[in-house]
Amino acid sequence: MRACARWCSGCGGPPICSGILLVIIPPFILALQLMVVGPRLPAVPGEGLVEPQEFAFSVISIEPERNPRQRGSPSRRPGMQEEEMEVEDVERREGVQAYEDENEMHSRQTGPRKLELQAWAADELSFTAELNRVITFITRPQLSCPIVLSPGETKASQPPADPPRWLLCAEDWLLPAADTPCVAYSFSMDGGDADFLKTVAGLGCEVHSFDPSNSNASGGHLGNSLVSSHGNKGVVHRHKMWLEWRAPKRRKQKTRGNRGGVSQTLADIMAALGHHTVHFLYADLLSAEWRVFQNWIESETLQSVHHIVATVHLQWAGFEVGGTNEEVLRYWFSILQGLQASGLQLVHSSAGESGSVLKETVEHVHSSYTLSWANTRR
Repeated sequence: MRACARWCSGCGGPPICSGILLVIIPPFILALQLMVVGPRLPAVPGEGLVEPQEFAFSVISIEPERNPRQRGSPSRRPGMQEEEMEVEDVERREGVQAYEDENEMHSRQTGPRKLELQAWAADELSFTAELNRVITFITRPQLSCPIVLSPGETKASQPPADPPRWLLCAEDWLLPAADTPCVAYSFSMDGGDADFLKTVAGLGCEVHSFDPSNSNASGGHLGNSLVSSHGNKGVVHRHKMWLEWRAPKRRKQKTRGNRGGVSQTLADIMAALGHHTVHFLYADLLSAEWRVFQNWIESETLQSVHHIVATVHLQWAGFEVGGTNEEVLRYWFSILQGLQASGLQLVHSSAGESGSVLKETVEHVHSSYTLSWANTRR
Protein backbone atom coordinates (compact mmCIF):
# COMPACT_ATOMS: atom_id res chain seq x y z
CA MET A 1 0.00 0.00 0.00
CA ARG A 2 2.89 2.34 0.77
CA ALA A 3 4.36 1.57 -2.63
CA CYS A 4 1.10 2.27 -4.23
CA ALA A 5 0.73 5.49 -2.32
CA ARG A 6 4.23 6.62 -3.39
CA TRP A 7 3.41 5.68 -6.99
CA CYS A 8 0.10 7.48 -6.84
CA SER A 9 1.67 10.60 -5.37
CA GLY A 10 3.25 11.15 -8.73
CA CYS A 11 0.05 10.48 -10.57
CA GLY A 12 -2.18 13.09 -9.06
CA GLY A 13 -2.67 12.13 -5.43
CA PRO A 14 -4.83 9.83 -3.34
CA PRO A 15 -8.09 10.24 -5.31
CA ILE A 16 -6.57 8.74 -8.40
CA CYS A 17 -4.94 6.00 -6.36
CA SER A 18 -8.29 5.01 -4.83
CA GLY A 19 -9.79 4.70 -8.29
CA ILE A 20 -6.97 2.46 -9.44
CA LEU A 21 -7.44 0.22 -6.41
CA LEU A 22 -11.15 -0.13 -7.16
CA VAL A 23 -10.31 -1.31 -10.66
CA ILE A 24 -7.52 -3.73 -9.69
CA ILE A 25 -8.85 -5.38 -6.51
CA PRO A 26 -12.06 -7.05 -7.82
CA PRO A 27 -10.27 -8.99 -10.63
CA PHE A 28 -7.56 -9.99 -8.13
CA ILE A 29 -10.17 -11.43 -5.73
CA LEU A 30 -11.88 -13.32 -8.56
CA ALA A 31 -8.58 -14.87 -9.64
CA LEU A 32 -7.87 -15.91 -6.07
CA GLN A 33 -11.28 -17.66 -5.87
CA LEU A 34 -10.59 -19.58 -9.06
CA MET A 35 -7.25 -20.75 -7.69
CA VAL A 36 -8.92 -22.06 -4.53
CA VAL A 37 -11.97 -23.69 -6.09
CA GLY A 38 -10.47 -24.62 -9.42
CA PRO A 39 -12.27 -25.16 -12.70
CA ARG A 40 -14.85 -27.83 -13.00
CA LEU A 41 -14.52 -29.45 -16.40
CA PRO A 42 -16.39 -32.51 -17.66
CA ALA A 43 -14.52 -35.76 -17.37
CA VAL A 44 -13.06 -37.16 -20.54
CA PRO A 45 -12.56 -40.93 -20.72
CA GLY A 46 -8.91 -41.84 -20.49
CA GLU A 47 -7.74 -38.37 -19.52
CA GLY A 48 -7.88 -38.96 -15.81
CA LEU A 49 -9.68 -35.73 -15.10
CA VAL A 50 -11.83 -35.47 -12.04
CA GLU A 51 -15.52 -36.21 -12.47
CA PRO A 52 -17.72 -33.12 -12.15
CA GLN A 53 -18.99 -32.53 -8.66
CA GLU A 54 -22.49 -31.64 -7.66
CA PHE A 55 -22.84 -28.20 -6.08
CA ALA A 56 -25.61 -27.08 -3.81
CA PHE A 57 -26.78 -23.51 -4.08
CA SER A 58 -28.73 -21.57 -1.48
CA VAL A 59 -31.33 -19.12 -2.71
CA ILE A 60 -31.80 -16.19 -0.41
CA SER A 61 -35.13 -14.38 -0.71
CA ILE A 62 -35.28 -10.69 0.00
CA GLU A 63 -39.10 -10.64 -0.09
CA PRO A 64 -40.52 -9.60 3.28
CA GLU A 65 -42.31 -12.28 5.22
CA ARG A 66 -46.04 -12.34 4.70
CA ASN A 67 -48.88 -13.30 6.91
CA PRO A 68 -50.26 -16.71 5.83
CA ARG A 69 -53.72 -15.13 5.60
CA GLN A 70 -52.52 -12.94 2.76
CA ARG A 71 -52.14 -15.95 0.51
CA GLY A 72 -55.59 -16.69 -0.90
CA SER A 73 -57.65 -15.63 2.11
CA PRO A 74 -58.92 -12.22 3.19
CA SER A 75 -57.04 -10.49 5.96
CA ARG A 76 -58.82 -10.13 9.22
CA ARG A 77 -59.59 -6.58 10.19
CA PRO A 78 -59.52 -5.57 13.86
CA GLY A 79 -62.77 -6.52 15.53
CA MET A 80 -63.94 -8.83 12.71
CA GLN A 81 -65.59 -11.98 13.93
CA GLU A 82 -65.13 -15.40 12.34
CA GLU A 83 -68.72 -15.36 11.07
CA GLU A 84 -68.16 -12.04 9.33
CA MET A 85 -65.03 -13.37 7.67
CA GLU A 86 -66.91 -16.42 6.40
CA VAL A 87 -69.69 -14.22 4.92
CA GLU A 88 -67.13 -11.97 3.25
CA ASP A 89 -65.33 -14.98 1.76
CA VAL A 90 -68.60 -16.47 0.45
CA GLU A 91 -69.63 -13.17 -1.14
CA ARG A 92 -66.23 -12.85 -2.79
CA ARG A 93 -66.48 -16.34 -4.31
CA GLU A 94 -70.08 -15.71 -5.42
CA GLY A 95 -69.03 -12.47 -7.09
CA VAL A 96 -66.35 -14.28 -9.10
CA GLN A 97 -68.78 -17.05 -10.05
CA ALA A 98 -71.46 -14.53 -11.10
CA TYR A 99 -68.92 -12.73 -13.28
CA GLU A 100 -67.96 -16.01 -14.96
CA ASP A 101 -71.62 -17.03 -15.42
CA GLU A 102 -72.50 -13.66 -16.96
CA ASN A 103 -69.66 -13.78 -19.47
CA GLU A 104 -70.40 -17.40 -20.38
CA MET A 105 -74.06 -16.53 -20.97
CA HIS A 106 -73.17 -13.51 -23.10
CA SER A 107 -70.87 -15.69 -25.24
CA ARG A 108 -73.65 -18.26 -25.63
CA GLN A 109 -76.31 -15.72 -26.57
CA THR A 110 -74.38 -13.66 -29.09
CA GLY A 111 -73.70 -16.80 -31.13
CA PRO A 112 -71.39 -17.10 -34.10
CA ARG A 113 -72.95 -14.21 -36.07
CA LYS A 114 -72.35 -10.50 -35.76
CA LEU A 115 -74.55 -7.76 -37.09
CA GLU A 116 -73.20 -6.53 -40.41
CA LEU A 117 -73.26 -2.75 -40.58
CA GLN A 118 -74.42 -1.67 -44.03
CA ALA A 119 -72.65 0.95 -46.16
CA TRP A 120 -73.91 4.52 -46.17
CA ALA A 121 -76.84 5.27 -48.45
CA ALA A 122 -74.95 8.03 -50.30
CA ASP A 123 -71.39 9.19 -50.86
CA GLU A 124 -72.07 12.24 -48.70
CA LEU A 125 -73.72 12.01 -45.31
CA SER A 126 -77.45 12.57 -45.85
CA PHE A 127 -80.35 12.28 -43.41
CA THR A 128 -82.82 12.14 -46.31
CA ALA A 129 -80.98 9.35 -48.13
CA GLU A 130 -80.69 7.24 -44.98
CA LEU A 131 -84.34 7.76 -44.05
CA ASN A 132 -85.64 7.01 -47.54
CA ARG A 133 -84.16 3.54 -47.70
CA VAL A 134 -85.48 2.67 -44.23
CA ILE A 135 -89.01 3.81 -45.11
CA THR A 136 -88.85 2.04 -48.46
CA PHE A 137 -87.83 -1.19 -46.77
CA ILE A 138 -90.62 -1.18 -44.16
CA THR A 139 -93.45 -0.10 -46.47
CA ARG A 140 -92.95 -2.48 -49.43
CA PRO A 141 -94.03 -6.08 -48.79
CA GLN A 142 -91.65 -8.73 -50.11
CA LEU A 143 -93.97 -11.75 -49.96
CA SER A 144 -97.45 -11.89 -51.45
CA CYS A 145 -99.93 -14.04 -49.53
CA PRO A 146 -103.33 -14.72 -51.20
CA ILE A 147 -104.60 -16.40 -48.02
CA VAL A 148 -104.20 -14.65 -44.67
CA LEU A 149 -105.35 -14.64 -41.08
CA SER A 150 -106.75 -11.25 -40.09
CA PRO A 151 -106.79 -9.79 -36.55
CA GLY A 152 -109.27 -11.63 -34.32
CA GLU A 153 -110.09 -14.21 -37.01
CA THR A 154 -109.35 -17.93 -36.88
CA LYS A 155 -110.35 -18.82 -40.44
CA ALA A 156 -108.07 -17.98 -43.34
CA SER A 157 -109.42 -15.76 -46.09
CA GLN A 158 -108.34 -13.36 -48.76
CA PRO A 159 -106.76 -10.10 -47.60
CA PRO A 160 -109.52 -7.65 -46.55
CA ALA A 161 -110.19 -4.55 -48.63
CA ASP A 162 -109.51 -2.30 -45.65
CA PRO A 163 -105.89 -3.05 -44.68
CA PRO A 164 -105.77 -4.17 -41.03
CA ARG A 165 -103.03 -3.46 -38.51
CA TRP A 166 -101.38 -6.84 -39.12
CA LEU A 167 -101.79 -10.06 -41.11
CA LEU A 168 -100.51 -13.62 -40.78
CA CYS A 169 -99.65 -15.42 -43.99
CA ALA A 170 -101.86 -18.53 -44.02
CA GLU A 171 -100.24 -20.42 -46.86
CA ASP A 172 -100.17 -24.14 -46.04
CA TRP A 173 -96.39 -24.35 -46.25
CA LEU A 174 -96.06 -21.51 -43.73
CA LEU A 175 -98.49 -22.85 -41.12
CA PRO A 176 -97.74 -25.63 -38.62
CA ALA A 177 -98.84 -29.11 -39.59
CA ALA A 178 -102.07 -30.44 -38.13
CA ASP A 179 -100.21 -32.90 -35.89
CA THR A 180 -97.68 -30.29 -34.70
CA PRO A 181 -98.30 -28.47 -31.40
CA CYS A 182 -98.72 -24.77 -32.10
CA VAL A 183 -96.89 -22.25 -29.87
CA ALA A 184 -97.47 -18.48 -29.75
CA TYR A 185 -95.79 -15.71 -27.74
CA SER A 186 -96.98 -12.16 -27.20
CA PHE A 187 -95.00 -9.29 -25.66
CA SER A 188 -97.17 -6.25 -25.04
CA MET A 189 -97.89 -3.78 -22.23
CA ASP A 190 -100.76 -1.75 -23.70
CA GLY A 191 -103.31 -4.46 -24.46
CA GLY A 192 -102.81 -4.02 -28.20
CA ASP A 193 -102.32 -7.75 -28.61
CA ALA A 194 -105.93 -8.68 -27.77
CA ASP A 195 -106.83 -9.61 -31.36
CA PHE A 196 -103.58 -11.54 -31.77
CA LEU A 197 -104.28 -13.57 -28.62
CA LYS A 198 -107.80 -14.28 -29.85
CA THR A 199 -106.54 -15.52 -33.22
CA VAL A 200 -103.76 -17.81 -31.99
CA ALA A 201 -105.84 -19.12 -29.09
CA GLY A 202 -108.63 -19.89 -31.55
CA LEU A 203 -106.13 -21.88 -33.63
CA GLY A 204 -105.56 -24.10 -30.61
CA CYS A 205 -102.04 -22.85 -29.93
CA GLU A 206 -100.27 -22.98 -26.60
CA VAL A 207 -100.25 -19.22 -25.93
CA HIS A 208 -97.93 -17.32 -23.59
CA SER A 209 -98.45 -13.62 -22.89
CA PHE A 210 -95.62 -11.57 -21.34
CA ASP A 211 -96.29 -8.26 -19.61
CA PRO A 212 -94.13 -6.97 -16.73
CA SER A 213 -96.80 -4.43 -15.76
CA ASN A 214 -99.56 -7.00 -15.30
CA SER A 215 -100.09 -7.42 -11.57
CA ASN A 216 -102.37 -10.41 -12.19
CA ALA A 217 -99.70 -12.39 -14.04
CA SER A 218 -97.17 -14.68 -12.43
CA GLY A 219 -93.67 -13.33 -11.98
CA GLY A 220 -90.14 -14.47 -11.36
CA HIS A 221 -90.25 -18.05 -12.61
CA LEU A 222 -91.48 -19.33 -15.96
CA GLY A 223 -92.54 -22.58 -14.39
CA ASN A 224 -95.51 -20.76 -12.91
CA SER A 225 -98.13 -18.85 -14.90
CA LEU A 226 -101.62 -17.48 -14.58
CA VAL A 227 -103.88 -19.35 -16.99
CA SER A 228 -106.92 -17.57 -18.39
CA SER A 229 -109.49 -18.68 -20.90
CA HIS A 230 -109.53 -16.97 -24.27
CA GLY A 231 -112.14 -18.22 -26.69
CA ASN A 232 -113.53 -21.70 -26.98
CA LYS A 233 -110.34 -23.52 -27.95
CA GLY A 234 -107.27 -22.10 -26.26
CA VAL A 235 -105.97 -20.71 -23.01
CA VAL A 236 -103.42 -17.99 -22.37
CA HIS A 237 -100.55 -18.43 -19.90
CA ARG A 238 -99.71 -15.00 -18.53
CA HIS A 239 -96.24 -14.12 -17.24
CA LYS A 240 -94.99 -11.00 -15.50
CA MET A 241 -91.85 -10.87 -17.62
CA TRP A 242 -90.26 -8.92 -20.46
CA LEU A 243 -87.78 -9.37 -23.28
CA GLU A 244 -84.07 -8.71 -22.70
CA TRP A 245 -81.41 -8.17 -25.35
CA ARG A 246 -78.36 -8.40 -23.11
CA ALA A 247 -76.89 -11.21 -21.05
CA PRO A 248 -78.85 -11.06 -17.79
CA LYS A 249 -76.83 -10.24 -14.67
CA ARG A 250 -77.75 -13.22 -12.58
CA ARG A 251 -76.50 -12.44 -9.12
CA LYS A 252 -77.11 -14.88 -6.33
CA GLN A 253 -79.45 -13.42 -3.77
CA LYS A 254 -79.37 -13.98 -0.05
CA THR A 255 -83.13 -14.53 0.03
CA ARG A 256 -83.98 -18.14 -0.54
CA GLY A 257 -86.46 -18.97 -3.25
CA ASN A 258 -85.59 -15.95 -5.43
CA ARG A 259 -85.77 -17.04 -9.06
CA GLY A 260 -84.08 -14.00 -10.62
CA GLY A 261 -85.32 -10.96 -12.49
CA VAL A 262 -88.30 -10.44 -14.78
CA SER A 263 -86.35 -9.96 -17.99
CA GLN A 264 -84.86 -12.69 -20.20
CA THR A 265 -83.81 -13.16 -23.79
CA LEU A 266 -86.13 -14.95 -26.18
CA ALA A 267 -83.76 -17.92 -26.39
CA ASP A 268 -83.77 -18.31 -22.60
CA ILE A 269 -87.56 -18.02 -22.41
CA MET A 270 -87.97 -20.71 -25.04
CA ALA A 271 -85.50 -22.96 -23.26
CA ALA A 272 -87.21 -22.45 -19.89
CA LEU A 273 -90.62 -23.32 -21.37
CA GLY A 274 -89.24 -26.27 -23.33
CA HIS A 275 -90.08 -24.83 -26.76
CA HIS A 276 -87.89 -25.43 -29.80
CA THR A 277 -90.18 -23.45 -32.11
CA VAL A 278 -92.44 -20.42 -31.79
CA HIS A 279 -94.96 -20.41 -34.64
CA PHE A 280 -96.46 -16.96 -33.99
CA LEU A 281 -94.82 -14.06 -32.15
CA TYR A 282 -96.24 -10.62 -31.41
CA ALA A 283 -94.02 -7.84 -30.05
CA ASP A 284 -94.63 -4.19 -29.24
CA LEU A 285 -91.50 -3.40 -27.26
CA LEU A 286 -91.86 0.39 -26.98
CA SER A 287 -88.57 1.34 -28.70
CA ALA A 288 -86.55 -1.59 -27.33
CA GLU A 289 -87.20 -3.56 -30.53
CA TRP A 290 -84.00 -2.55 -32.33
CA ARG A 291 -81.67 -4.02 -29.71
CA VAL A 292 -83.92 -7.07 -29.31
CA PHE A 293 -83.85 -7.62 -33.08
CA GLN A 294 -80.07 -7.45 -32.97
CA ASN A 295 -79.99 -10.13 -30.27
CA TRP A 296 -82.26 -12.36 -32.37
CA ILE A 297 -80.03 -11.92 -35.42
CA GLU A 298 -76.74 -12.56 -33.64
CA SER A 299 -78.02 -15.47 -31.55
CA GLU A 300 -79.74 -16.98 -34.62
CA THR A 301 -82.95 -17.32 -32.61
CA LEU A 302 -84.97 -16.32 -35.68
CA GLN A 303 -84.38 -19.76 -37.17
CA SER A 304 -86.93 -21.02 -34.64
CA VAL A 305 -89.62 -18.36 -35.23
CA HIS A 306 -92.08 -18.73 -38.14
CA HIS A 307 -94.27 -15.60 -38.04
CA ILE A 308 -93.56 -12.22 -36.42
CA VAL A 309 -95.79 -9.20 -35.91
CA ALA A 310 -93.75 -6.32 -34.50
CA THR A 311 -94.11 -2.57 -34.14
CA VAL A 312 -91.07 -0.41 -34.86
CA HIS A 313 -90.83 3.06 -33.36
CA LEU A 314 -89.04 5.86 -35.19
CA GLN A 315 -89.64 8.91 -33.01
CA TRP A 316 -86.35 8.39 -31.20
CA ALA A 317 -83.28 6.16 -31.49
CA GLY A 318 -84.43 3.53 -29.02
CA PHE A 319 -83.00 2.04 -25.86
CA GLU A 320 -79.19 1.93 -25.84
CA VAL A 321 -78.97 3.19 -29.43
CA GLY A 322 -76.85 6.31 -29.87
CA GLY A 323 -75.12 8.43 -32.47
CA THR A 324 -76.10 11.09 -34.96
CA ASN A 325 -79.43 10.81 -36.77
CA GLU A 326 -77.65 9.49 -39.85
CA GLU A 327 -75.81 6.87 -37.80
CA VAL A 328 -79.03 5.74 -36.13
CA LEU A 329 -80.83 5.37 -39.47
CA ARG A 330 -77.89 3.40 -40.84
CA TYR A 331 -78.08 1.11 -37.80
CA TRP A 332 -81.84 0.61 -38.28
CA PHE A 333 -81.34 -0.29 -41.91
CA SER A 334 -78.62 -2.76 -40.94
CA ILE A 335 -81.05 -4.41 -38.51
CA LEU A 336 -83.71 -4.69 -41.23
CA GLN A 337 -81.17 -6.23 -43.59
CA GLY A 338 -80.17 -8.66 -40.86
CA LEU A 339 -83.77 -9.75 -40.40
CA GLN A 340 -84.09 -10.37 -44.11
CA ALA A 341 -80.80 -12.30 -44.18
CA SER A 342 -82.21 -14.48 -41.37
CA GLY A 343 -85.10 -15.52 -43.64
CA LEU A 344 -87.83 -13.03 -42.74
CA GLN A 345 -89.89 -11.65 -45.61
CA LEU A 346 -92.20 -8.68 -45.12
CA VAL A 347 -95.85 -9.67 -45.67
CA HIS A 348 -97.73 -6.58 -44.52
CA SER A 349 -97.02 -3.04 -43.31
CA SER A 350 -99.36 -0.72 -41.44
CA ALA A 351 -98.50 2.90 -40.57
CA GLY A 352 -99.20 4.27 -37.13
CA GLU A 353 -99.94 7.82 -36.14
CA SER A 354 -98.23 10.68 -37.90
CA GLY A 355 -95.36 12.17 -36.00
CA SER A 356 -91.66 12.85 -36.07
CA VAL A 357 -88.69 10.68 -37.00
CA LEU A 358 -85.78 11.15 -34.63
CA LYS A 359 -87.50 14.39 -33.53
CA GLU A 360 -87.51 15.63 -37.13
CA THR A 361 -90.82 16.35 -38.84
CA VAL A 362 -90.94 14.61 -42.21
CA GLU A 363 -93.90 14.67 -44.60
CA HIS A 364 -95.67 11.41 -45.45
CA VAL A 365 -93.65 9.52 -42.85
CA HIS A 366 -95.07 8.11 -39.61
CA SER A 367 -93.43 7.64 -36.23
CA SER A 368 -94.32 3.94 -35.99
CA TYR A 369 -95.13 1.00 -38.26
CA THR A 370 -96.50 -2.44 -37.48
CA LEU A 371 -94.77 -5.04 -39.64
CA SER A 372 -95.81 -8.62 -40.37
CA TRP A 373 -93.09 -11.09 -41.39
CA ALA A 374 -93.02 -14.72 -42.43
CA ASN A 375 -89.91 -16.86 -42.19
CA THR A 376 -89.31 -18.54 -45.57
CA ARG A 377 -86.20 -20.44 -44.47
CA ARG A 378 -87.61 -22.53 -41.64
